[in-house]
Amino acid sequence: MSFSKLIFVILIALLLYGCCQKNQTPENKLPGSWKLEKIESLDNSSGKWYYDSAFSGWTGYIIYDGKNNMGVQITPKGYKDVNTNKNLDSLSPGELKELIKLYCSNWVYFAEYKITNSTVEHRRLSATEPKDWGTTLLRDFEFKSDTLVLLPHETLAGKKSRLRWVKM
Repeated sequence: MSFSKLIFVILIALLLYGCCQKNQTPENKLPGSWKLEKIESLDNSSGKWYYDSAFSGWTGYIIYDGKNNMGVQITPKGYKDVNTNKNLDSLSPGELKELIKLYCSNWVYFAEYKITNSTVEHRRLSATEPKDWGTTLLRDFEFKSDTLVLLPHETLAGKKSRLRWVKM
């Protein structure tokens, strides 16, 4: 095979490969299941992101269905180990306070989502916290390889944070 024919075959193969590749827009990269890798916070003085040990041991999952519906659950360390078989009457006021504090740190909601440029809007349909029903959250997002990075517009524990999710 001559050199020019080889180049022609390679160009045709690349063209066909490129046409067959799924267009990688946010609308088709976002759908799927994602596992929380870590939560980072912004150091305001240096402008750098750091792993926030306050969120050590937290776990979570987020699912985007590709039809503008999503769900998320993020739980703190120790949440899955709570003994829910205990009779509430047997708990002391201090134990009840700790249980409610832990429960309130469990973030769960279902929402309709809409993508605009590099922002995803979550319009919550339901949530574990009744006051959150019908509210809207905004998250800037970016993809880094198989990682989805969400930057909430609101602060977490008074800090600007970002959540790193790995595609499952």
